[in-house]
Amino acid sequence: MERALEGVSAAPGVAIGKATVLDHGSAAATVVAPDRRREEISRARSALNAVAGELEAIAARLRGEGRDSEADIVETGVLMAGDPGLVERVESLVVSGFAAPEALRSAARETASQLAALDDPTLALRADDVRSIGRRAAARAAGLTDTAREGILVADTLGPADVADFAGTATGIALASGGVTSHAAIVARSLGLPMVIGLGAAVLDTDDGEEVVIDGDRGLLVRSPGAARAASAHEHAERTRAARQVAIAHRAEPAVTQDGRRIRVLANASTVAELEEALDQGAEGVGLMRTEILFLEAHGWPAFELQVKVMRPVLARLAGQVATVRLFDFGADKTPPFLHGVKKRGIEILLDAPDVLRTHIRAVVEAGQGTQLRVLVPMVGAAAQVRVVRQLIDAGVQVGAMIETPEAATGASEIARVSDFLSIGTNDLTQLVLGLDRERSRKAPVMDVRVLRLIAQTMRAAREASIPVDVCGEAASDPAALPVMVGLGADELSVAAARVGQAREWVRSLEYAACVREAATLLDEAGHASRERV
Repeated sequence: MERALEGVSAAPGVAIGKATVLDHGSAAATVVAPDRRREEISRARSALNAVAGELEAIAARLRGEGRDSEADIVETGVLMAGDPGLVERVESLVVSGFAAPEALRSAARETASQLAALDDPTLALRADDVRSIGRRAAARAAGLTDTAREGILVADTLGPADVADFAGTATGIALASGGVTSHAAIVARSLGLPMVIGLGAAVLDTDDGEEVVIDGDRGLLVRSPGAARAASAHEHAERTRAARQVAIAHRAEPAVTQDGRRIRVLANASTVAELEEALDQGAEGVGLMRTEILFLEAHGWPAFELQVKVMRPVLARLAGQVATVRLFDFGADKTPPFLHGVKKRGIEILLDAPDVLRTHIRAVVEAGQGTQLRVLVPMVGAAAQVRVVRQLIDAGVQVGAMIETPEAATGASEIARVSDFLSIGTNDLTQLVLGLDRERSRKAPVMDVRVLRLIAQTMRAAREASIPVDVCGEAASDPAALPVMVGLGADELSVAAARVGQAREWVRSLEYAACVREAATLLDEAGHASRERV
């Protein structure tokens, strides 16, 4: 009989597969007899050594792929696995009667909590990695040796260090907790992996190898799926696979409408895995690299060296190509601990910390050397904000404004005059115009005329200033909205990595003149209806 667990959708899509359970539900606690505790300590130490060996192997693989910065991060985990403090905590718990697996998990959780509370952002960022080490070691101590991260991953949470391990093999993700704006969730959306969070501790009782269906559209994980549900999930997966193969086969073909309008399709990518998928599908560069993602748990502004280290693995793969790097967009649902209580967002926060802004810009420029670097200013409200950023940037680096508020769209003409390009953030714009929460805005009606009018106004401003305009958000890869965005004058579309090929195919199927007529009709009909009401 089917058993459906309800959670929250973090990434859309449907997949079926065998569960790989990374965090098992808590079994009944058992007290280890005193005469067995020395043996249990030895088992825990051996597990930590085994994990250190696994991480060394992963680091070597990453170096072989030219991913040196990521290898450095993984190798830090090797040191953590042998940290005397962690080992001491594990041994203390075993002496008190804990079995090795639970002692490893508990010690890792305790260490991670202490790291997360530190003012040093570099160390605080390692908290999720320590949890991952504890999870791996507990599995080894329990006799589980399979390190594959395939099928539907089931876990409590996933951190940045886990992402590199599952990005190429997982087909879906189910988490007991987690957040829709977490690093893992953003990567999952970009790679087209269905993801459901907030399923509760019951999901950790899923058996390894059990067939499950993850429904990222409805926020469900279904155990023991019935024949009809399983068949539907298999069909969805096959359609997705076939579409990806078509995209890869046609990646060398330009995205040009049937009547000759050239549209540049870029990717939203902040990790190597996202970028590689996007380039495989024909992306012509990056239209949005989010710089704040890996610092959402930080307890202080990240140092210059750390910022460069985080950004460089992605930007190094974009030599000679467009690389649009958005400055820190902290605030609202992306507020790290050190900014708790701050009401501002995006560029306003950075302008209140000029030294931080200068360091951040310097790090972006350093990491982006060799690319066609474009710096994108988030949540712009006025042209003066763009001018401040431009004064801090070397000549030759383009500066653009993100238009994602009604005020910015209304003032787009002035903002365009001091910008090298504009990028329309349709998700936030729709949310703010229609008064929707951020998660609902991902599927909000961007075709609402109140939103379309502001988009059209922004695109007119870009044309008058003779600068390109990019559409960044769900509208750029929505089958109904994309033709209208093209018809309104979009020069570029920036989409999730998994949707690059699909967006390019849709552009090639369009007639630009028809898109212009459709957009004009929508605006004219709305204007006519408005005049009639008056």
